[in-house]
Amino acid sequence: MRRVLLALALLATGPGLAAAEDPSVLPDAPNRDEIFYLCTACHGTAVITRSRLTRQQWDDLMTWMTEVHGMAPLEGRERQEVVDYLARHFGPAQGPAARARNPFLN
Repeated sequence: MRRVLLALALLATGPGLAAAEDPSVLPDAPNRDEIFYLCTACHGTAVITRSRLTRQQWDDLMTWMTEVHGMAPLEGRERQEVVDYLARHFGPAQGPAARARNPFLN
């Protein structure tokens, strides 16, 4: 996995992407760096941080990105770690803050 992530990191250093971001823009937790380079090989972190999906939605999104956009399939433990990280740190907002951001819930 580390070789794949290194290759993705090198791709992510293309014009404009890596200069603006590094792994520290994501919450510090196990697998943060690997997830950063895996995701930013194709898109910036804003796509991640604004999504606020459930665990099932993150998992479904991995399948969609593989089928529609040609992302290398994530399977087994690697997929579980990625989806767990995303769901834990970028799951649906809870409480009053969620209602404040969504005018349809007020």
